Amino acid sequence: MPTPVRVLLVLSRQTLSLNQAQLAALLGSSLRTVQRWEVGRSTVYPAELQKLADAVRPHNADLASQIDVWAPRPAPPPPPVIAPARAEASVLPVLPLPVGPPPPPPPPPIPAVVLVDAVVCAAAEAMSLSPQAIRPAVLAAFARARDAGLTLDAVVEVLAPPPTPEKGKPSRGK
Repeated sequence: MPTPVRVLLVLSRQTLSLNQAQLAALLGSSLRTVQRWEVGRSTVYPAELQKLADAVRPHNADLASQIDVWAPRPAPPPPPVIAPARAEASVLPVLPLPVGPPPPPPPPPIPAVVLVDAVVCAAAEAMSLSPQAIRPAVLAAFARARDAGLTLDAVVEVLAPPPTPEKGKPSRGK
C-alpha cells in the first residue's frame, strides 16, 4: 500500500527544510490548506503533488517517486508514424546550397529628373547646343508624341537613320 499523502507532505517539508507556510508558498496554496492536508482533512490536487514531486526529486528521488504514485503524469504522446514512401512517388532532387556571400542588393532606381536630363543633354550634344537651349524643343516633341499616342520605341524607330548598305553589296532603293 502506498504511503499516505499526509505523511509524504511532512517528509517532503523535512527534505526541503521548509515550514508549512513555505511549503504553501512553494505550491501556490495557503498555510491553512497545507495544515488541512497534513491532518488529512483536505485532498491535495494532482497538480500540487506534481509540483511537490518536482521540488523534492533533486534531493530525494525515492520520495519523489512515492509522491508520483498519488499524482501520475499523463504518458507522453507516441511518436508519429511515418508511412513508407510509395514507389510511384517522385523524389525531388536535393539542390546544393549556394556558396559564397549573398549577391549585393540592387542599386536604387535612378530618379526621373536625372534620366530626363540625360535625354535633354543627348539631344543638346547632337545639335551642338546647350541643354537649356534644347529643353523647350525636346519638351514640345515629347508632348506631341504623347498626344499622338506614340510610344518611345515608335519614335526612335522612325527617327533612327536608315541602315547603311555594306560595301560591295548593291543597295535596295525605294
